Amino acid sequence: MTKPLLLAALTILALAGCGRSDEAHKAGTPAPASEPAASAPAAASAPATSTPAVSEAEQAKAVDLARLAIEKYKLTSLPKECLSFLVDRADETHNSVEVLENHTPACGGDPNTAPHVVTLLIDTNTGALQKDDPASGEYVPLK
Repeated sequence: MTKPLLLAALTILALAGCGRSDEAHKAGTPAPASEPAASAPAAASAPATSTPAVSEAEQAKAVDLARLAIEKYKLTSLPKECLSFLVDRADETHNSVEVLENHTPACGGDPNTAPHVVTLLIDTNTGALQKDDPASGEYVPLK
């Protein structure tokens, strides 16, 4: 009797963990590589006094820094027109730039997907860059 209950409980937990929030559905398609993307909406659980949105000028600067870093550190072999950028405020002193594959007829790939390439963390005071390390889940300085 306890085995079926345990199996049902595990199934419910697995399904709850795999679901997407409403905010994830609202994110939409990434902006083309030629334009900085609007910042992602704040999470529903975020307090009303969360960090301010990233201005268009900050977005443009972050995308420019990301493009330069991608080229300098050879973070991907994809051409620049096949990349999209999503800029968001990570915290009071950092912006994050998520770089995604831009699947268009010219770039190939499934147009319903935008696989993750790299996420860059930019210190807004110093311009120092870090990238996400998939193995550790931490940000590491670009070298």
